[in-house]
Amino acid sequence: MTAAESKGLKRGNRVYWRGDATDGGSVTELSWDAVTIAWDNGQVATIHHGDMREIQQAPAKPTIV
Repeated sequence: MTAAESKGLKRGNRVYWRGDATDGGSVTELSWDAVTIAWDNGQVATIHHGDMREIQQAPAKPTIV
């Protein structure tokens, strides 16, 4: 996601690392320069808005072969 999209997040929003539905987390805190995410695997990360390229708001749709 872009920095502008990141700044629009709200507490409780679900996010996904690289769109992977099995690698998600919830936004727990927001500040003017960063977002804190509590990942489902127990890790907590604070990520600056400009560094959110690998984070997506929706899981990627599975590829049908």
